[in-house]
Amino acid sequence: MKKALGIAVMGSMILLAGCNGSKDTKEPKEKVEQSTEQTEEMKEYRAVHEKYDLKMNKEINNALQLFEVAKEKGGKEITTATYKEDVQKVTTSMLEDIDHIRKEIRVPKSKEQEHEVYVGFLNESEQAMKKLQKLAKEDSSLIRDIEINFATASTYYKRFQAETKK
Repeated sequence: MKKALGIAVMGSMILLAGCNGSKDTKEPKEKVEQSTEQTEEMKEYRAVHEKYDLKMNKEINNALQLFEVAKEKGGKEITTATYKEDVQKVTTSMLEDIDHIRKEIRVPKSKEQEHEVYVGFLNESEQAMKKLQKLAKEDSSLIRDIEINFATASTYYKRFQAETKK
């Protein structure tokens, strides 16, 4: 009986020793508010990526196919109206998406480094699209420049995906 009473008294003393009044209750509330803000920011950040990533991926693949046609077949194919129209559709849509992403995305502090890589991807993709448009309009030989932009954009996107998985 004395042992049980001693254990109960010791247990209550330990509980009382850990309690510092109302000081601790303010900090967890602030932390909870911060964590809910961070989760909201993360939800918004992910929502923007989900909204545009698949569409942009398809557009880049289409642009790469059009670029390969220009690279392999050269002058005659580039001057056709259907080729120019296809390039115009893909590049315009992609450039609009890049612009929308830049306007809509809000980057949480925890994702700033990851976002820098994504910005590199957006910049290189934008340059590639503009040069592809110019190639289709002017029939100029920008093929090597476009190839470099697509390769660099691909590298940035792979790094972005690796950062996302961390």
